Amino acid sequence: MVEIFYIVVANVGFWFNFIIPIATSLYLLATHGEYILKEFGIQVLATLTYVTIAFMLLFSTTTDLRDTEYWNGQVTKFEYYEEWTERVDYTESYSCGTTKSPKTCTRQKTRYDYHSPYWQLTTSNKETVSLSRSEYRQARAKFGDKEVNVSRMNQSSFGDGDKYVSYPNIIIPTAVPHGYTNFVTAAKNTVIKQEVSPADIAYGIKEKTLKSYPAPYENGMGVPNLVRVIDTTNSFGTIEWLKDLNNMANKYGKTKQVNPIIYVTNSDRTFKALLDAHWKKAKKNDAVLILGIQDSGEISWSDTIAWTNNTDFIVDMGHGFEGLNVKTDRKKILARFENLIQTQYKRKPMEEFAYLKENITLEWYWQLLILVGNIVMSFFITRYFLGNYNGSSRFRNRFGRR
Repeated sequence: MVEIFYIVVANVGFWFNFIIPIATSLYLLATHGEYILKEFGIQVLATLTYVTIAFMLLFSTTTDLRDTEYWNGQVTKFEYYEEWTERVDYTESYSCGTTKSPKTCTRQKTRYDYHSPYWQLTTSNKETVSLSRSEYRQARAKFGDKEVNVSRMNQSSFGDGDKYVSYPNIIIPTAVPHGYTNFVTAAKNTVIKQEVSPADIAYGIKEKTLKSYPAPYENGMGVPNLVRVIDTTNSFGTIEWLKDLNNMANKYGKTKQVNPIIYVTNSDRTFKALLDAHWKKAKKNDAVLILGIQDSGEISWSDTIAWTNNTDFIVDMGHGFEGLNVKTDRKKILARFENLIQTQYKRKPMEEFAYLKENITLEWYWQLLILVGNIVMSFFITRYFLGNYNGSSRFRNRFGRR
């Protein structure tokens, strides 16, 4: 939210809105001698509050500024926290005087707060993911659990309030979504963006050669992950590929800050630009291996989409896969992919794109909508001031004008 605020205040349209309270104040100052500085402050504060909220809301909802990446790890434990009741002693104030002599008294009271049960899992990245009762039960059925006594102050209930922990005895990879500010996709004009015809993208989607970004999913125990293998050719089964790639993501997800994805197509090499545009350059921690294959399953070309400063990684991802076959060489392909991630991948920090902040703006019609709203608000504030000038001194008295 802090980054969005800085983008908002760097926007010319944000400051343009302050012309309205300034112009209104000059008009009132020239036509009404009663106009005071505090009234000007009210108008400026109202404008500041309104345009800040409006710009931040519209920047968050109408631009590509807010994005989601996936952090890879593994489940470390499943937990179930029992329900319990808490005794809360507090002081309550109440009126105890008379009409002529009002005063406030206090008294001690007690209430009982009920705390509902909840279930969650924890990952190796210290993330917590909420689970349902049935999802926890599936984990318990598979790995067992043990009760852990939890000492709580002011607990009034008995026989509850503890927790149960289930530790998996196998590796369960996870991919948990995390939001971030994407300067690249939100910027209006940047040399990083490629010009691809929307018609070409629409055609690729229609022909089912161009798929959306990998979808998140959960297994029966509520573990979040990503469908990180996309085969548009239907040349091979992806279950084993997904299993191996999930393990790779878990292995390097934290140390290399990487999210590996494989996309298989029977299009030519120009398909990379189409996918790059459709996925809006993917996510900042993605390493996408694109494999172009023949009908036999043999790889004829490869390429990558990745935010990295290491050109060797980009070059080598485009070589070394040719001649391998997706139907028979899964282990070799994944070993090559893993080696390149381990030895050459280095994620490009989003901070390197911070210079694009000044190039992030709202569409003109949203800016016009904010301006019109500001004019309407200023009109009613001004009318309120004028009504007090003409009909009463109550407002001026309230703000120190006698």
